Amino acid sequence: MSFFDGRRLEPEPDPVPERTPPEWTGPPRGVLPGSSHQRAILFKTDQAILLVHRFLAFPNGAQFSLDLWLRAPDHEMRDRPWDRHLRSRSESLPDDFLRFGILFPDGAKWTNLDWQEPRGEDPPLGPVVLAKGGGGGGGDWRTDYWLWPLPPKGPLTFVAAWPAHGIAECTVTVDGTELRSRADDAEIIWPD
Repeated sequence: MSFFDGRRLEPEPDPVPERTPPEWTGPPRGVLPGSSHQRAILFKTDQAILLVHRFLAFPNGAQFSLDLWLRAPDHEMRDRPWDRHLRSRSESLPDDFLRFGILFPDGAKWTNLDWQEPRGEDPPLGPVVLAKGGGGGGGDWRTDYWLWPLPPKGPLTFVAAWPAHGIAECTVTVDGTELRSRADDAEIIWPD
């Protein structure tokens, strides 16, 4: 008699239907984005540079990268400086926290102080910016972000400040109109 004699395969349970995530949580599946070659330097000093680039435009939003490079490695700084507030909930912002924000042409805005991920099925009232990966350490960091909704036509303004490094609030713009037009280049591979 074999170990498997008298046994039969049990039927697999019915699959649970996948729920389509809300559009503000990330790029749609099965869509090749349009690509914008814009890049903007938020600040550049003798010791640091903060760059916004790698824009990918989807019908419902955009993805971009935020890169920080330090001239001299700082091995004590392990976390991305714009994420440090997640570990410290004090009354005031620490000077080594890199403040970062986005202003839409219509006046809507988001900052990394507004780090609440939207909950529920109803669309959020303001722009949503969600980290979608990244890494680094010691002197170079990158985070890829999802930006929802696709900004209206006009200038899309990025804002930053980093008091510990003597960097006062600064702004730079990219062309939101061009970014919207790149969304028209997106190719739907698998329509639902």
